[in-house]
Amino acid sequence: MQNKRNNIILFLCLASALPLMARRQLPSLPSVYSESSCVVEEDGSVTFRYCGPAKRVYVVGDFLYADEDSTRYSDHGRKVRMQKLSNGCFYVTTRPMSPETYTYCFRVNGKRKPDPLNSDTAWQKMHKWNVVNVGGTPQADVYCQPERMGQLIRSSWYSVNEKLRRRVNIYLPAGYDSTENRTYPVLYLIHGINGYEGSWIERGRAIHILENMVAKGLCAPMIIVMPDVNEGVHEDRPSHHTLWNNIFNYPRLCHNHNIEKAMVELIQKIDSTYPVSDKHYIAGLSDGARIAANTVNLLPGYFEAMGMFSPVVHKSQLPKDSTMVFVYTGKRDMFHPNAKRFNKRLEKNKTAHCYQETIGGHTWRNWRMYLSDFLYQIALIAPNVPE
Repeated sequence: MQNKRNNIILFLCLASALPLMARRQLPSLPSVYSESSCVVEEDGSVTFRYCGPAKRVYVVGDFLYADEDSTRYSDHGRKVRMQKLSNGCFYVTTRPMSPETYTYCFRVNGKRKPDPLNSDTAWQKMHKWNVVNVGGTPQADVYCQPERMGQLIRSSWYSVNEKLRRRVNIYLPAGYDSTENRTYPVLYLIHGINGYEGSWIERGRAIHILENMVAKGLCAPMIIVMPDVNEGVHEDRPSHHTLWNNIFNYPRLCHNHNIEKAMVELIQKIDSTYPVSDKHYIAGLSDGARIAANTVNLLPGYFEAMGMFSPVVHKSQLPKDSTMVFVYTGKRDMFHPNAKRFNKRLEKNKTAHCYQETIGGHTWRNWRMYLSDFLYQIALIAPNVPE
């Protein structure tokens, strides 16, 4: 009887100690991780950390695809459960990742939550994502924070043709001084049907790409103009919420050219406000390539070169002047056949152009790379642009 009582007491003591033993076995992280929610490791993996009351936490991101050469329209997909730390926080370390710019968010107790400690964010399909950059190659390094930054002006312009006001982001490069007797090339960047005026800054890293390439002597400083080209945009409504509105109105978008006419009004405003040189360029991704091409045809002789990234275009968008055309497409892009057909029409029309095929699909990974190459190519066209 005494032995049985002793066994019961021993069992109860062990049972009460199990939670303490479990807590002692929880991992802990070095102090560097207490200052940041995501740390890029030397091998290219990323450690994510989330602190806050929660039972279950996941990290969701585009770096979790089994196949990095994704053909998905959206760059976001899989989730990984995070492990709980001894201090009550959660963490996970990814596999080593290829140098690139990635987006992620947390999923806390079943609800989506952006990383509160990372101010580098990007909108996509009505949701805010956080951004982390894994460097290590010349291409990925141009997406990193540059040493010098210019001024970003968030503005708008009134379209007389549309009778509405549209948003626009205008970037003045590092060293810009309106009091100097100096002019700058200007590049108009057009987003796609799922974007808005901030897309080329947030996900496209356009400012980072420009300033890092300028620092390396690969292109000249220039003004970048990134307008909102969504259908029926209203200033009291976030323009990154207009995907379905754009899709439902697509037949009208393709025929009335009101947005392109609004672009002409914007260009007139930029020319009259800023010291713009006679070097003008335009580029657009996906359906934005169609808008860019129509704008070129509304202003014959104005643009020196046009970039068409994963273009959704028709033979009616063929340039009617001597504008140099750069067409880029991924071999696994859903619109790759469209780009190939357009390239054949350019050849038949004897239009000066350059056609490039890459790996990958209809994703920002390609469009960032295309922008980098386009900036380099137009620098070769106009090497004597003043610095």
